[in-house]
Amino acid sequence: MANLGKKGDTFCVRFRLRGKEFKKSLKTRDESAAKAALHLVELTLHRLHTGQARVPDRIDPGDFVVSGGTLTEPVEVPAVAGPAPVLPSTRALTEEYTTSLKALVAPSYHASQAMHLRHLLRHLGGRGDEPCDAFTVRDLDGFVQARLATRHPNTAERERITLLQFYKWAVRHEYLAASPAAGLAPIKGGEDRPPFRTAAEIERVIARGGLTDEERLDLWDTLYLGPPEIAGLLTVVRANAAADHAFLLYAIPAYTGMRRGEVLRLRWVDVDLDEGYVSARSRKQSRRKRETVRRIVLHPELKAELLAWRETRPRGQFVVCEPDGTGPINNDRANRVFWQPMRGTPWCLDNGRDLFKLGFHTYRHSFASNLAAAGVDQRVIDEFMGHTTEAMRKRYRHLFPRAKSSAIESFSLAAPPVVPRDRANPS
Repeated sequence: MANLGKKGDTFCVRFRLRGKEFKKSLKTRDESAAKAALHLVELTLHRLHTGQARVPDRIDPGDFVVSGGTLTEPVEVPAVAGPAPVLPSTRALTEEYTTSLKALVAPSYHASQAMHLRHLLRHLGGRGDEPCDAFTVRDLDGFVQARLATRHPNTAERERITLLQFYKWAVRHEYLAASPAAGLAPIKGGEDRPPFRTAAEIERVIARGGLTDEERLDLWDTLYLGPPEIAGLLTVVRANAAADHAFLLYAIPAYTGMRRGEVLRLRWVDVDLDEGYVSARSRKQSRRKRETVRRIVLHPELKAELLAWRETRPRGQFVVCEPDGTGPINNDRANRVFWQPMRGTPWCLDNGRDLFKLGFHTYRHSFASNLAAAGVDQRVIDEFMGHTTEAMRKRYRHLFPRAKSSAIESFSLAAPPVVPRDRANPS
């Protein structure tokens, strides 16, 4: 019914009443006090919904709910002296956004978003120093159309998505009341996402030259690793990792195809070592608050690693946790632990910018691709991966050699041999 948030260091509460959404400050930095206020808000909402209370005339419903149903006089807002606060410029806002994003996403994805926003600022020119509320959907559409005129539709579509995410973040942080990017229409006409490639294939494409930094990063996003390469990487991680749980951040997705968030949320109750499976909990497929759960058969080699790890860390509910705690590690910590063993190796593209040839998602690509290359039934791969769309399957379907060979050899167009008449009708 209601949930807590933060504006700066101060807690606030969000709730809906009579079809309208409210966000009200709780005027406290203390989490326990905020939780108590949240309980009071939910109780007041329940009383309003059931008719046990009503909002008095001239009283703001949001103020009434936050007061716990005790407010009888309108809240007087003191006049603020001086000019209204000046909003940050679009340039300053993009810097704040990319800085906040860095700890939450893979370095290659962060680099792509930062590059897209630099393209926006270059397009805006001096207008990038105007307040961030100065731009309309028409301005942003002009940028997207200008990019579409010189770039592939897939690239322009990715830049449109970056604008959506950037302005959604600005609204969430109350810099803007509404997103000017919300009205940007999706760009059609792009090709399907490229199929997964080996490192050697990607290197050959790059060696031909003529690619931008963004295009090179996009190519590495298509990387999949064969079993020998993964085995070699796991050996490197064992040798180089400073954190003892770093190995699991590689091994679990390599053996299961799980996403980073699924690995970090994995609990011991989701690991059935007796029956031989792990349960991956995801919110990605349906994009709903409810989790979806899929079972993945536990590889014997991963089972041995998990048995040894459970002996090492006998406490806590989460499989991957810090040495001195029992809770899960956050995305920022997971990223830093993940990248550290690859620094100074051929898998690092740019140590200063935290760019690497592979990420968590590479092991997911590789899991599906290696199963396909081994001739595993598509339906089994879908079940392990949680795939629901044809677009996902097409990226690794070219690796089904046996299925394709048997399918193409299932018929013949060669003319039958001519049989001499005297043999066909012997006397």
